[in-house]
Amino acid sequence: MSVNSVFSTGKIRECFSVSSTIAILFLFLIRSLPAQNEPQTALAEGDKGLSAMGHSDFLTSGLYGGGLTFINGDAYVQLQLQPDIPLGKIGVGLDLILLYNPYAEGAEPQVLAEDGESWDSPSTWLRLVRYIRYGQPYDPFHFRFGELDYLTIGHGSIMSGYSNYDRRGLRVNLRNSENRFGAETMLNDIGNPTIFGGRVFWRPFQREENNNMLTRFELGATYLTDINPDFQEVGEEPLSAVGFDVGFPIFETSAFRLDVYDDIAFLNTLSEAPASEELLTPLTPLIRGEENLTATNLAWGNAVGVGFNFTQAIFKFEYRIFGDGYIPSVFDYTYESAKSLSPAPDMPQFFGLETIAEPRRGFFSQFIWHPMPQIHFLSTLEDYTNSQPKLYMGITESGLVPRLSLRAFYTKRDIGEAGETNFVVDLFDLDEKSAFSVEVRYEILPPFETIAIREYTFRRVETTEGSSQFEPIHKTSFMVGVSTDF
Repeated sequence: MSVNSVFSTGKIRECFSVSSTIAILFLFLIRSLPAQNEPQTALAEGDKGLSAMGHSDFLTSGLYGGGLTFINGDAYVQLQLQPDIPLGKIGVGLDLILLYNPYAEGAEPQVLAEDGESWDSPSTWLRLVRYIRYGQPYDPFHFRFGELDYLTIGHGSIMSGYSNYDRRGLRVNLRNSENRFGAETMLNDIGNPTIFGGRVFWRPFQREENNNMLTRFELGATYLTDINPDFQEVGEEPLSAVGFDVGFPIFETSAFRLDVYDDIAFLNTLSEAPASEELLTPLTPLIRGEENLTATNLAWGNAVGVGFNFTQAIFKFEYRIFGDGYIPSVFDYTYESAKSLSPAPDMPQFFGLETIAEPRRGFFSQFIWHPMPQIHFLSTLEDYTNSQPKLYMGITESGLVPRLSLRAFYTKRDIGEAGETNFVVDLFDLDEKSAFSVEVRYEILPPFETIAIREYTFRRVETTEGSSQFEPIHKTSFMVGVSTDF
């Protein structure tokens, strides 16, 4: 969305002319910064080096203040109270955001929630709780209720960088103290779960000490499903994914770790054949219902990877091979928004998502870098037979430039749409295939700060049938407040 379109309405120019001028200057400053993105990930079940790239580095927190917010061209006055409360291993994050609509007429509500929603549903009130957590992801027991951003299960062959765009999800990790076996599970919406599952792992030869490559040998199994994968169909078959993996931590010290692993995954896809036709694989009955009108086939994918974990950097590279119709890391950052879109009539569909009906192969790479305490950086790139490239980038900076901090992320899938659109143009075009957020803070006089935020993301909306789906939202905010922690 251009600057002119954001500030195009006559009411905004009339009532906020001074604020708009300042806003434009801030927005040009923001757009001159590199477009990047938002993380929390996992190389393998046992990786502990990723704690440096935790949730708190990429999510706004600790702000008490107010200012102006523009959502899809409409202006609001915003008040925000955002405490983070640590209580030992327990952490609580609250998020009270009130939007005042000065142009409300008649029965229109004047006070709205953070994305312009009315305060008329339990789900809106639940968004006041940003998160409740216990422990950290690699503690023997960890859970987090609330927002799920850049959630990865296992090596990421099925779920990598997933976001529920909301604060109603649940993640639970369990493991024994020797790290010999454990599980990680997720649920996208505790009130109305549609996406859920997880991964279990087992190191059968693990010992309490003097472990080598053989004793750290790891077996894993993953199951994830979406029981409502197509908002436009009633009673459709669930999307299910089953994966198996084996890993060899070849070398492991406090400063360096080298892993080699192999993942194989299966997804159920729909064909045009009637349901009465003979099923094609022994696994098919496990992932299909009995009353579907179409037959179910399995699409498969295989990924062989190597991961390097250094003190201040993590690098991961995978070579992937896919069968017909397979979508790698199908549960990603844009999954929830992608399945809300109308299917393209000229493309093969996979529960509303575009697929490539031919075998493919290519690479996936991930780089996480923590060069100094003030900077965190993440980047992932994947491309398969020069089709449907996917990019994800994120950066945080705090303290490197005095009084200035930056948090930003950018993600884009299907870049160039298999050559139908110019790659470079599509890379920087914000549309339904992308998400973008950047926040710049400057301390005027500690603890007082000015904050500028630009977002292109997705929000949950309720349909007339009572189901939930996601729509794009453009938001620009300018605030002044106090930043403090309990």
